Amino acid sequence: MTATRRWLTVICSVALFFSSALWANTPVSPVFYQVNFQGKTAWLLGSFHVGKAEFYPLPSNISDAYASAGALVLEVDVRDPAAIGLMRKYGMTPATPDAKTKAAVDNYCADKPYCDQFTKLSPWLQALQFTMLRLSQNGYSADYGTETQLIKQLGQRPLLALETAESQVEMLSSINIKTQWAMVRDAVSAPDSDLAQLVDAWKTGNAKKLSQLSEAELQRQGGTELVKTVLWDRNRVMASGVLNYLNAADKPLFVAVGAGHLVGEHSVVQLLQKAGAKVRDCNQQQCSPKG
Repeated sequence: MTATRRWLTVICSVALFFSSALWANTPVSPVFYQVNFQGKTAWLLGSFHVGKAEFYPLPSNISDAYASAGALVLEVDVRDPAAIGLMRKYGMTPATPDAKTKAAVDNYCADKPYCDQFTKLSPWLQALQFTMLRLSQNGYSADYGTETQLIKQLGQRPLLALETAESQVEMLSSINIKTQWAMVRDAVSAPDSDLAQLVDAWKTGNAKKLSQLSEAELQRQGGTELVKTVLWDRNRVMASGVLNYLNAADKPLFVAVGAGHLVGEHSVVQLLQKAGAKVRDCNQQQCSPKG
């Protein structure tokens, strides 16, 4: 597995934490916004970190905006070669699961002996690996994730990051152990129907439903503290980063972050509006690449 794909294994679950089997063959129209701030323009796309070939091409309003952009801005630079070292530094601390988690993992792995190797990892990384395993078994790949596809079309334009790879891994590894085991349990036993609802909300750009589902998942695993850690705190960093990059930009920016960061209370969109930016929902209103 390449460093890029290893790192996508991590970021896959940060914004849409346990997105798994993507069933419905409906057109893709994710949340998409135009931001105008002090004469500068940015586009905000709610990304999904894995996918299928049938998700592409993205709608023309998104592809046209990307073509007009001078730079791509992601949560992290997923090409970062430091990813493998970070996994070794933060992800190789196994722990003894509680009885409930052990039973859930044993049940899931009963006919999958190869997944036993995940138990050698830190619990948070086990959760992400189990998530990716379920995704791959249903035909989904990081190769067709939004970020990967955008990078393929990047050309000579710069790729900017709102966070560092290490900050994301530190955040995940800092989650209390009880919550980490709850994450593992959800990764192996979350009902497919729940997961399909989350993915359908992303594909259809249903911001309200997406916010409800993603926050409810995190609330169930670790309460408001986990929502704050995984979403709200990072949203502030991302919103600040977008504004900083806009101030320095001479061309429009195209920003793609996990869709969960763009919806609901304390979202990047809401924070940008509070900072004085004009934000337009391009799924509800006409948006122009010229701003």
